[in-house]
Formats: sequence, structure tokens, C-alpha cells
Amino acid sequence: MNRKKQYIFKLTLAAVLVALYFVFDRFTAINLMTNQYKFSFIPLILAGVFLGPVWGMAVGGLGDLLSALIMPTGAYFPGFTVVSALMGLAIGLLCSKKLRPVRIVLAAFLCQGIGSLVLNTLNLAFYFIVNGITKYGTSVLPIVGALALTRAIQAAVYFAAEVAFMLLLMRLKPRLEKSIPQLAQL
Repeated sequence: MNRKKQYIFKLTLAAVLVALYFVFDRFTAINLMTNQYKFSFIPLILAGVFLGPVWGMAVGGLGDLLSALIMPTGAYFPGFTVVSALMGLAIGLLCSKKLRPVRIVLAAFLCQGIGSLVLNTLNLAFYFIVNGITKYGTSVLPIVGALALTRAIQAAVYFAAEVAFMLLLMRLKPRLEKSIPQLAQL
């Protein structure tokens, strides 16, 4: 496949994955107690694995941005978009060339342990401060502690789901590349 056709295929696949990210982010939410679980990690993983780090970052960032702008669930905060883009980048860097169990676990740890648990918890705390939810000198530390506890459960569930999906994808990737030859040429 020549370069122009390959670029058009990548762009088209990325656009489809951004659309899927939006649909999975806004229409597949499962609410359990204080946490919400969505399947938007699936197109993010597919973008990182098949398209690489730059396209994975683009799908993560654009998917989150479009979800927040088209169907907002609150005020837009760019920190979450940056973290989603970084997750796509991490998956692409670790899993686009070689999809191996060690790389899968490391990518899921970076996405959930660092991205979701640490960065998004700090994003939420900052969001609360900016929007005046902490009033009159209330310390941020109790808020971060409470958020971290509930978000640790959420990160653990997502970690397991991402590892399971990527292990399944590792087994299915040769079949997908055989049935869609353009994927093998990316």
C-alpha cells in the first residue's frame, strides 16, 4: 500500500475510533456506588496498538474533548483530556510494535496507576478548588485522600479490564491482520 493510501486508512480508522470513543464514553457508563465505569478504553487501546503512539494520543485527546464538548457532564476541564491523550501515547509506545504480556501490564499500569489514579485524582482535586467546592481554607488533603480511596478501586477494575482486553487482542491480532490486510501494513 502506498504512503498516501496508508495515511488515508490511518486517518479513517482514527476517525472511526474517535467516534467509538465518544459513543463508549457517553452511552456505556455503568454506575456502581461512587464510581462510574465506561468502555472508552477499548478504542483507545485499539488506536495505540494498531496506529501507534501519535495516533493513539490523538484518539485519546480528541475522543475525550469531543465527549466533553458534545455531551458535557459538567464543566470542561482540560486536565482530563491531557491524561486521556497520554494514555493513548503510553499504549502506543509500549504495545504498537510488540504486544507482549509484560508490555501490556506496564501500559495498563501507566494508564491506570499513574494516569487515572494519580493524575486524574489531582485533576479532580484541582477542579474542586477552582470551582470553589473547598470553601474558606478547607484543606485539599482530605479531598485528595477521599478521592484516592474510591479511585483506587476504579483504577484496579480498569487495570484488570485493560489487561484482559489487551491479552485477548494479542491473541486475535494475527487473525485481524489476516482478515484486514491494511492493518498488517501499518
